[in-house]
Amino acid sequence: MAATTGEREVEEFLLPIPKIKNGILQSVLGMGKQLHVFQAQRPSSKTSGARDKGNQTIFDVQWNAEMHDIARKLVNETHNIFVMLQGQVKSLSQPMLYTQLRKASKQYRSVLKACSMELMQIADACVDDTRKIKYEEHIQEFEMVQLIWSLCEIIFIEAAPGGLILTPLLDWLQWHFQEGNHLALEVTQSEQPSSHPSYWEAVNRLLLQGNTDSVRKLLALHVYSHSEPFLGVDELLRKMPRWTYQHAQSAAEYEMKWRHWRDECIRRYEAGEFTAYKELETIVQVLCGDEAVFRELKNQCETWYHLLVSKLLYQNPTVRLKDLSFEIKACQAVYNLSSPQSQELDNILQATMECDIHQVIQDSCNFLSNRSWWFVSHLADILHHCGQLDPQKLPFGSNLREYLLLEYATSLMAHKSLWQVGVDYLDFCPVFGRSYLEAYIEHIPLETESKAHKVLHLCQERDLLAQAQSVCKVMGMKCLKQDRLGSALSWFLKSKNATVIKQVTDRFLTEYCEKGKFSHLDLIDHLGPSMLVTNSLTFLGKYREFHTLYDKGDIQGATSLLLSLISSRLAPKTFWMTMLMDALPLLNLPQVVLNVQQTYELKHCLEELQRDGTSNYYKNLSDSEMDKLRLLQLALIRNLSRAIIKEGSITNIA
Repeated sequence: MAATTGEREVEEFLLPIPKIKNGILQSVLGMGKQLHVFQAQRPSSKTSGARDKGNQTIFDVQWNAEMHDIARKLVNETHNIFVMLQGQVKSLSQPMLYTQLRKASKQYRSVLKACSMELMQIADACVDDTRKIKYEEHIQEFEMVQLIWSLCEIIFIEAAPGGLILTPLLDWLQWHFQEGNHLALEVTQSEQPSSHPSYWEAVNRLLLQGNTDSVRKLLALHVYSHSEPFLGVDELLRKMPRWTYQHAQSAAEYEMKWRHWRDECIRRYEAGEFTAYKELETIVQVLCGDEAVFRELKNQCETWYHLLVSKLLYQNPTVRLKDLSFEIKACQAVYNLSSPQSQELDNILQATMECDIHQVIQDSCNFLSNRSWWFVSHLADILHHCGQLDPQKLPFGSNLREYLLLEYATSLMAHKSLWQVGVDYLDFCPVFGRSYLEAYIEHIPLETESKAHKVLHLCQERDLLAQAQSVCKVMGMKCLKQDRLGSALSWFLKSKNATVIKQVTDRFLTEYCEKGKFSHLDLIDHLGPSMLVTNSLTFLGKYREFHTLYDKGDIQGATSLLLSLISSRLAPKTFWMTMLMDALPLLNLPQVVLNVQQTYELKHCLEELQRDGTSNYYKNLSDSEMDKLRLLQLALIRNLSRAIIKEGSITNIA
């Protein structure tokens, strides 16, 4: 495919993948700007049953995943503005909403400006040339975004009274083109301002931006400022009519005053009042709107859009927004637009002045989204709420605003510390936001418990029950593999997954069998209603309660609870012998605490265990354990006889 006009050079990367016979590369999309690339075998009839397992390397390819601290600051601060604005969109009526939208737009630009100035300070202090170039590239990009955004704000967001557009365009020009002010400051600080080599350039630059007050101040510093030609120019500058929104005058009244003033400028110029000074003649030619003089001063305008606004100021100050497009081509023809980057920027600004909002979005996506979708997503959000974007759905079912927000959120999900910001943007995507979030949560790496708790919290806030259970299960299994049984049980309890909870309780019981004690007693002692989630957990909690009663000396309560646990058969058979051994001290007490029926229950349990070969209990018993088993059998027989005698005595007495 042939490269399109202004196409940017694409940086290429080489992956160290060995070439294999019949080998192909396959890939799977990861999170955000991430791709998992791996080597696979090309399917063929001869090797359909064979698989090459020589190289199982998976390459994790990420692009633009790192973010400078300043860009991170931009993301975080504008995120707060975005979230607040979405709440206002829901609660405010139209007049108040438009006020808030204009305010939000200015807040976005304010953050952009602050970040740009901070970058300038870092670049000035940087001694590494390579890094300094990178900083300067970032600064240039920030300034281009500010230039585009502020123009879009004028054209699409701010409603110019009567459609008169020149005053805000002059403000836009003066805000973004500061060279005239810098030169003026340099000139005024010199010993002889009028002899400074940049004196007349500063005058002309300020004049072309409509800053007539500053021009008059500079002219007053000239050694011949009291001569008739200088006083005449000062008078014309002072009398120049100004259109402001605050003054109660109609556009027609202003235009009439302006034409009278321009006629005076032309008359006095043609009368030769300023021929003594060529520079003053140039100034008056500008005031007269002479076409040729603007071509002469094109280098002091720098760009076609600066020239456009300057010409409109002195040729057609009551221009309406709808008429801007007729003036663009002539101004562009004055400049040689050779740089691809400047051409792309010019295309965006031209589309903005032609009120082609969709072209602005499209060109901005192509030009600026290579680094970040921040600009187009936030601008589209404001334009959408202003009613400037076509609400019609795109072919895949979402509107343009949501599509751009999804792209921006996707880029944030690739960052380790900004994924939570991305989640908030997905919340305001009504069509696909939830499904995107569900998919991303499944792929968020849970490196720490702190991060896992954050993910779980956002799932619970949004009723993402399946994803919440998945997070708990993943973290529980991770803790289980690390033998952190308490943490594993805590996570599994949150998931309420009976199968995995049983695995943990079995591990607790195995641990007790091996060590003779439980770890994480605080957790087991405070299970509360959670122990009712599964039978195995109920048994664990009750078995721990048995030990607590026994340690406190409540023999009757402990005996009753132990018999209840044995009779319920809730414990795994591998644990039955442990419970029977727990009964041994109770059987050897001086007083009889187990009656005949309870003793028979213990004997039946032991006999069932002996008949069942699945427990494998007897196969690996040591000599000491065999001695304990014999003692248990003997104690059961003795207790049975004592219980029979005791119950018989009670019967005889009765």
